[in-house]
Amino acid sequence: MSDFPIAGKAADDTIDEALARSVLYHAVTLGLRPPAQGAASVFGPTGRTAIREAAAFLDARASSDERLLPAVEMLCDRAASAADRLAAHARLFGHSRGLVCPFETEYGAEGAFGQPQELADIAGTYLAFGLKPREGGDERVDHAACECEFMDFLARKEAFAAASLRTSEPGGRERLATVQGAARGFLRDHLGRFGRAFASRLIKEDADGFHGALGAALFRFLTRECQRFGLPPGPPSLELRPPVPDDTPMACGRPAPRSRSDREQGGTPGFIPGVPDDELIQIQRRPRP
Repeated sequence: MSDFPIAGKAADDTIDEALARSVLYHAVTLGLRPPAQGAASVFGPTGRTAIREAAAFLDARASSDERLLPAVEMLCDRAASAADRLAAHARLFGHSRGLVCPFETEYGAEGAFGQPQELADIAGTYLAFGLKPREGGDERVDHAACECEFMDFLARKEAFAAASLRTSEPGGRERLATVQGAARGFLRDHLGRFGRAFASRLIKEDADGFHGALGAALFRFLTRECQRFGLPPGPPSLELRPPVPDDTPMACGRPAPRSRSDREQGGTPGFIPGVPDDELIQIQRRPRP
C-alpha cells in the first residue's frame, strides 16, 4: 500500500501521544538510576510540569477510568534531593539483588539455565535498532531502567515515523508499523511481563518515599501501555528465582551479533534527527561502519 498524507490533527495527536509516553518513560528511567548529572532537572520545577502535562494528556485520550495523573502528582510531590535519592537507591537496589530486584531475568519460576539466552535476546532486540550497551556501563540489559529507556527510544521513533506520514515520505507507514510492533513485542515479552511485579515491590519497600511513588506511577503506566496494545498486564506479583550460583555475567557486555534474518525482522537500525547520542544513558547507537 502506497503512503499518503494523513490529516494534520490525526498526525499531531499521534505524535503528541508518543512524545507524552516518551516523557513518562524517560522520567521513570532516570528515577530508577542513581542521581547523576542532568537527572536532577527532570524532577525540578520544569521537569515536574512536563511530567504532569504528559500524564494529563494521556488521561484525556484514554478510555480507562484509572488515571495516571494522581500517581504522577504523588511522584512529583515526593521529588527528593539528590542525596536522599542516592541513599534510598543504595538501600533498595544495593547488595546483589537488593530489597527490590530490578532485573527482569531474575523474576519467574524458571531456572537460571535459560538466563544467558534471555539476556542475549534482550540485547539482540536493542541491537536490531542500532543500540548497544555503553562501553564500561555497569547496568545489565535486563535492568528495569534500561528497558524503560528502550521504550522511551521507541516512543520517540514512533513520533518521528508519524511525522513523516504528513509529507508522504516513502516507507513511513512501514517504519511506523515496525516501531509499534517492536514496542508491543517488548512489552509482551519483557517489560510488561515483569514490570508491574517490580513496581509492586518498590511500593512495598518504599511506601512513603520517592521510589515508592515512582513504583505506583510505573504500575499504572504499564497497565495502560499493555491495554493500549491489547495485551494482558503482567501479574502484580512474581517470585524471584532462587539465587543459584552460575556464570551469568552481572554487567552489560557487548551483545552477540544477530543473524541477517533476525535484524530484518527486528527493524532497520535508525536514529532520530536532532536527538543527541547522550540522550541514551546506558544503551547507545552502535558505531556506523
